[in-house]
Amino acid sequence: MKEKLKERQVREALTKHIEKIYPSKEALERILRSGKKLTIYWGADPTSPDIHLGHSTNFFVLRRFQNLGHKIVVLIGDYTAQIGDPSGQDKSRRMLTEKEVKRNYKTYKQQILKILDSKKTIFRFNSDWWNKMSAKKLLALDNLFTQQQMIERDMFQRRIKENKPISIKEFQYPLLQGYDSVALKTDIELGATDQLFNMLVGRELVKIFLKKEKFVVTTPLLINPETGKKLMSKSEGNYVSLQDNSKQMYGKIMALSDEVIVKCFKLCTDLPEEKIKKIELRLKSGENPRDLKSELAYEIVKMYHGEKKAKEAEGEFNRVFQKHELPGKISEVILKAGAYNIINLLVLTKMAASKSEARRLVLGKAVKINGQKINDFKLKVEISPESVIQVGKRRFMKIKIGKL
Repeated sequence: MKEKLKERQVREALTKHIEKIYPSKEALERILRSGKKLTIYWGADPTSPDIHLGHSTNFFVLRRFQNLGHKIVVLIGDYTAQIGDPSGQDKSRRMLTEKEVKRNYKTYKQQILKILDSKKTIFRFNSDWWNKMSAKKLLALDNLFTQQQMIERDMFQRRIKENKPISIKEFQYPLLQGYDSVALKTDIELGATDQLFNMLVGRELVKIFLKKEKFVVTTPLLINPETGKKLMSKSEGNYVSLQDNSKQMYGKIMALSDEVIVKCFKLCTDLPEEKIKKIELRLKSGENPRDLKSELAYEIVKMYHGEKKAKEAEGEFNRVFQKHELPGKISEVILKAGAYNIINLLVLTKMAASKSEARRLVLGKAVKINGQKINDFKLKVEISPESVIQVGKRRFMKIKIGKL
């Protein structure tokens, strides 16, 4: 029985949630079956405070290797985040300050450990070695690669064709990320397909400095199959964060377009492949996509917040969006009685960050007072006790009358 379990674990570690293995799946399989314990790492530059669902594919792979007894390292790229990864960018990234980076990675550990075992996961920071790196050593590293090798990168080729600048700093980035593999003495680096170039540079550096093979394991990007665009992007601000509370997470997943349902089941859950195939068949046979999306939202919320919270989020969503009732719990604000210009009211209640945002919300027909849509940004609203402001589909605020 144990042999069958291990056989399945090895097979899934080599295939599930995985796009490709370099130099080959067969070579890695031989080492896994030999019983040798490997070090595998995944890294992230903290360019925002959130880990999102698009990253979770990597955590499922890491967890499988963790369950096989291998050493798992999560590398926080606190140094490289200040440089800026050019991967997939059509223009140079803004350089972050050390303060911004520290603020961003504050909750990374908490988010990642929703999937990985806290007792078996090692967290490292690449500033540990890059802050000590001399200019002389960095130049020696530069000498191992040529401009021609870097310029072959498809992303740089696009920039050249579009007459967009490429900074010397961006040529340096793959070397910085690549050297992380040397510093960690890793056997395997895991990352999304858009990181392949950087990871292969690391593979060459491991061969040069450590005289051994480094495996590169790529995971698929979460892409909308119809538009070809990333479904989760920190730089574009459209993603489901692992920090979202259960109701936010459920609502955001229900707002995804129908064509990504199967893709999200495949990449954002760890359900058995047989079950996902049945879901795909149900969708093709004409079952209402909303019902399948509801199952997806429930499954993901359950994974990060537990079954009780998933049931609450499902009930809340159905109450608000299907039955058009108010949420069970609504934040409250105390205001003096009187008439308020709708723009000022939205700012006072913090339903809009500024008057210009409030105006955009009203003009976009996103504001309701007690269920009535507001179309005029010059409108004065006479508030009453228990008045409810709604912005968009998910944000509510109840007004209490009192002394400020």
